[in-house]
Amino acid sequence: MTDRRRATQILLSGEGFSLIELVTFIVVGGIILPASIVAFVGVMSNFSTPDYQVKARFYCQQRMEEITSNAYGDILVTSGDVVGTPPETGFQRKWNICYVTASNPAQCVTGTDTSYKKVTVTVTMPDNSIYDVSTLITKRPKS
Repeated sequence: MTDRRRATQILLSGEGFSLIELVTFIVVGGIILPASIVAFVGVMSNFSTPDYQVKARFYCQQRMEEITSNAYGDILVTSGDVVGTPPETGFQRKWNICYVTASNPAQCVTGTDTSYKKVTVTVTMPDNSIYDVSTLITKRPKS
C-alpha cells in the first residue's frame, strides 16, 4: 500500500489526533519553546562581543599611534591614567605613560628619565570588558 493511499484511509476512517494528544503537544511545546528562546537570546547577546573587541583594538591602536608619532621628548609622562574623550558611546579610552628601566619594563618608576617610556592604552567596552595595548619607546629622532 502506498503512503498516499494509507494517508487517505486514515483521514476517511476518522483516525487522527485526539483532543488529549493535541493538548499534550501544546503543553510540551509551551515548556520547550520558552527554554529555547532563553538560550537563543543568550547566544545573540554574546554575538556582539567580537564586534566590541575589533572596535576596542582599533581605538587602542589609534591612540597608540597618536602618542608614538611624536618625538621621545614630546611624549609627556603622566602621573596616572588620563581619560580621553570616548571615541564612541559605551567605550571609554584611557592611557598611561611612565618611565621604566630596561631591566624591568613592567614596573613604572618615578623620578629621572631612564631613556625608556612605557605607553599603555586601555579601552573599556560597553560590556565592561577591558582591552589594553602596551609598548616601550626609547629616545629616537622624530620620523
